[in-house]
Amino acid sequence: MTPPATVARTGLRATPRLRVYPGFNMSFERDEGSTDGVIADADRAVPGRARVIVRAGLRYWGWPGLIESADVLVTELVTNALEHGGGDVGLRVYLTDTHLLIEVRDGSHQLPVLRKAAPDDENGRGLLLVRAISDAWGVSSDGMTTWCSLPLVRRNGDMEHDGVAVIPDLGCAATSWVQKVEFRANRHVVGNAYRYTRLYLNAYLAAEHGFGDIEDLATIGRVLMANAFAHTCVPEYAVITMRWALLQSGELVFQVHDGRVEFPDFDKAVTWEPAEGERPRGLWTARRLGAEISYAPTDAGKIVQALIKPRALPV
Repeated sequence: MTPPATVARTGLRATPRLRVYPGFNMSFERDEGSTDGVIADADRAVPGRARVIVRAGLRYWGWPGLIESADVLVTELVTNALEHGGGDVGLRVYLTDTHLLIEVRDGSHQLPVLRKAAPDDENGRGLLLVRAISDAWGVSSDGMTTWCSLPLVRRNGDMEHDGVAVIPDLGCAATSWVQKVEFRANRHVVGNAYRYTRLYLNAYLAAEHGFGDIEDLATIGRVLMANAFAHTCVPEYAVITMRWALLQSGELVFQVHDGRVEFPDFDKAVTWEPAEGERPRGLWTARRLGAEISYAPTDAGKIVQALIKPRALPV
């Protein structure tokens, strides 16, 4: 961290440490050029990558009103860690009963410094912003982790579902049926996902559920697994978990859980449209077949979900 001068201490309150809900914990590899107040070109995208993941997590947890503040806090803490730390940059984000906690590890035992930036300074305001925006902040006793918290206070729009991806925990959600398979991440995994999707839908879906062609639905399952297999970069002995469920609300849900937290360029992936003569690919196919695609980080990777709504049945 920055060489010590005025040591940052907070006297606001102790870190909230109540019952901890699932969050996520990840690490960004540091380029050798990021040191002594300089961020290497290869690392300039890291704060943005961290923001995307945190936004997805807050939408998943139902707290989109915290995104604006969390964006600033994550940006400043990750940037500070890249400029003044050593080794990889760790990011942990999780909820307690009362707070959102953000922790950034920087690999350095030197304590951070609150500095007064001159009006024409381009840098030096990061920790001042953290102190101003967060409910509380501080540094671990070994100096390697800087944390901050935001209270779980409902903001405008938190209770609105427009634009917020709802990804249910299928172990707890109200479902008519749910199935789960753990697939080995080998060259057969995409075909196996397709076959299991057909198997379960043929066994559990009926005409009155209001869904279309089973082959189309199985294709959506195949696309989700192909996306996970292509971009997760896991070894063949790793496991990719897939779940299928019919919610009591009448919607069909497929979830693929892989071990990589990030989903690079998610917005581009779900809005991509093929140019004239261009071959369709990936998630576009699932969207064309009626699936709403969303994703969220978890404590062990991420979930990519396809939600399919039933069609109106003729009266």
